[in-house]
Amino acid sequence: MRRKIGKLGKFCLYNDGYVECEEEIEKRTYTPAYGSFDFVYGPSAGGLMESVRLDIITFGEYIRNVIVNPYYKSRTIKIKGKGINDALLYIERINAPFTASHTIAFLMAIEKALGIEVPYELLLDRIAEIELERIRNNLLVIERLTESAGFQVPMNSLLWLVEKVNRIIGKYFGHRYFFGVNYYGGINVEEGKIKDLEIIEKEFNDLFNSLIESRIFIDRLQGNGIIKDEESIGPAARAANLEYDARNEEIGLPYKDLEFKISTYDSADAFGRFIVRGKEIFESLNMLSRINLKKIEYKGKLAEGKAIGRVESPSGDLAYYVEVSNEGKISEIYLLSPSSVNIKLFSKSMVKNIFTDLPFNWESFGIWISEIGVKFE
Repeated sequence: MRRKIGKLGKFCLYNDGYVECEEEIEKRTYTPAYGSFDFVYGPSAGGLMESVRLDIITFGEYIRNVIVNPYYKSRTIKIKGKGINDALLYIERINAPFTASHTIAFLMAIEKALGIEVPYELLLDRIAEIELERIRNNLLVIERLTESAGFQVPMNSLLWLVEKVNRIIGKYFGHRYFFGVNYYGGINVEEGKIKDLEIIEKEFNDLFNSLIESRIFIDRLQGNGIIKDEESIGPAARAANLEYDARNEEIGLPYKDLEFKISTYDSADAFGRFIVRGKEIFESLNMLSRINLKKIEYKGKLAEGKAIGRVESPSGDLAYYVEVSNEGKISEIYLLSPSSVNIKLFSKSMVKNIFTDLPFNWESFGIWISEIGVKFE
């Protein structure tokens, strides 16, 4: 089945390819109702990790509509005309928590455009990066949910697990956020099996099970932010029992060789997204146990071409469209961030909820404002 993923510059990206399409004009309208009013939350307020404005149309508790303005962190990044590795220095800093996803999607687009065959061992290294990034991000999302509930003990335990994952990443890749790890032609990595993963698995298993057994915590998530949309991505789609995952659809990374299995749930709410993220942590740990890291390089070449690179980031599909000139310079570049799609899903899912549901629902989507307001020139 063909499904639309999102807008990528002048292109519409689908699970089986991309085509040029007309620019979409987002309509931010709603029908006023007697007694409703616009409650503005943000652009900088307690409980929000990043600057974002939420216009909440409400009667006081019941929410009729939510309009999200994420453009308080808008940035114009000068990449066109730069060489590939120079451009990477900017790409990896667009959103530090998703550095691996951004740089790998960008490099995959470059390599497809230039017809470069990437060594198999390097592709496995890249999977290891993305899955470590997924574990860290999913732990952080669950931590944010516990913080919204005022659960200080599991909150701090989860933050300690995030720190342990950061230390593992730093040990094997030289930087806790993968800065300087990926480059056109190879990877910086310490060879061997990744150790201490079993500690992460055991400690998270205990925390995850204790949260599932907490009626107070679960009550804040069940029925909160229900959304089942054919244009959903990432954990939001899989929580609605939609088996949408670039790891199964994009042949650029050999996930199938690691016996990857999609994690799903069928509640389509914040609880389902919590469950999917928890299950994905175990699945990522399982795949990582099968990977033996190896430092390897390949020879680049000067040529021209264009292509899209797509990966399954922790929050869903992330893609780059890149055009390269025959001098090896970037001549055009577009980004599809998962957060730009998830914000729309969040807005739809908040209708008929109440205001106190908002922080749990927002955090369950794993939205990063920093990767939305990005323009390239």
